[in-house]
Amino acid sequence: MRSGGLIVRCPKCGTRNRIPAARWGDDRAVCGRCKTPLTLSRLFPDSPVPISDGTFGKEVLSFPGPVVLEFFSPR
Repeated sequence: MRSGGLIVRCPKCGTRNRIPAARWGDDRAVCGRCKTPLTLSRLFPDSPVPISDGTFGKEVLSFPGPVVLEFFSPR
């Protein structure tokens, strides 16, 4: 991949789409195959998302973008 680009998989059809760095802040990007909007802000939240046992599947396993996890114990 050339520097400055990002590969985003479409949540509807699974097609891999290259998004140039200049368009990362632009939520008008669409899938090249099915034209589904590729909302990059949804793929890269600005703040941590609290996860529980009940939300792990939805928030982590089904998330269409990369996931970074930090585990800790309050004790």
